[in-house]
Amino acid sequence: MQRRRGLAALLALPFASAAPLRAAETRRRITVYTAVEPEWLAVYRNAFAAVRPDIEITYVRASGGPICARLLAEKDRVQADAVLGVSAIALENLRAKGVLEPYAPKEVEKLNPKMVEKDNHWFGINAWGGSVCVNTDLLRKKGLSMPQSWADLLRPEFEDQIVMPNPRASSTGLMFLHGFVQGFGEEKGWEVIEKLHANMLFYAASGARPAAMAAQGEIPIGLSAAAFLKPFLKYKTPVTVVQPEEGIAWDAEACALPRGCPHPQEAKAFLDFCASPAVGEIAAAFSGIAAREGFSTEEGKRIAERFLPMDFARAARDKEAMLTRWHALATR
Repeated sequence: MQRRRGLAALLALPFASAAPLRAAETRRRITVYTAVEPEWLAVYRNAFAAVRPDIEITYVRASGGPICARLLAEKDRVQADAVLGVSAIALENLRAKGVLEPYAPKEVEKLNPKMVEKDNHWFGINAWGGSVCVNTDLLRKKGLSMPQSWADLLRPEFEDQIVMPNPRASSTGLMFLHGFVQGFGEEKGWEVIEKLHANMLFYAASGARPAAMAAQGEIPIGLSAAAFLKPFLKYKTPVTVVQPEEGIAWDAEACALPRGCPHPQEAKAFLDFCASPAVGEIAAAFSGIAAREGFSTEEGKRIAERFLPMDFARAARDKEAMLTRWHALATR
């Protein structure tokens, strides 16, 4: 009898060990192209796994420019299932080129309408403003006054003291150009861009880099976003954020469904999650300005009140001409 029990136990082992294996085999996978900062990728993955443990995310991560170039290059042989956290300005450009499929996620009506494309080709998850990140120690050592406006940063004393993202590589850098031109008008906007260029030390390859450089004491002034400074503030870094009195450029981190994606049903489930309260909470922790109504922080609401006008469709139409003009200015 004892030997029979032992045999029964041995026979049961393969079936017991195969159960987790079968569960893993039935788990579906999606490829998500994203420009989200690396430290936030696990936050999104874990939050999604809590509601859809049957779908596994594989990320392809880069800055907004390379991500959009890849999506456009793969238009006829689509590899991405979903797009997460890419500039709405950039996605509007992809929409115009036929790269995106319309999809209205569940509870889309609870998103800020300013962050939803009118035909549902993309929708925002959060917004961020183009802020002035200042290292107060370095500013004092160099004898520079605290800037309060964009006009202040155009003064000769700030020559070679400013770094901003390269608009050709970074959606944050492009956001600044659109903000100046749409917010101040064509003539005044380009005047600001030219005078600001005269004070530029160099242009960084990513939107977050100028904030990091200011926080680490490499430069006194970095044009970036307040959200990118948050990881440094817990170390009591001598940095502060200035929201210039004329107003600030802004953009939304947005999501979209690539036309002809390999796994549309799973991708739509992911996009439903991106419009959910769970991502509203992530947005509150990231920039404080959530697309999901009711989740923005008080600080985020104050920043959003300073936003300059932004027409995303116009930004997409103007992009190539704007970058051509900016490049001629930056390389002459």
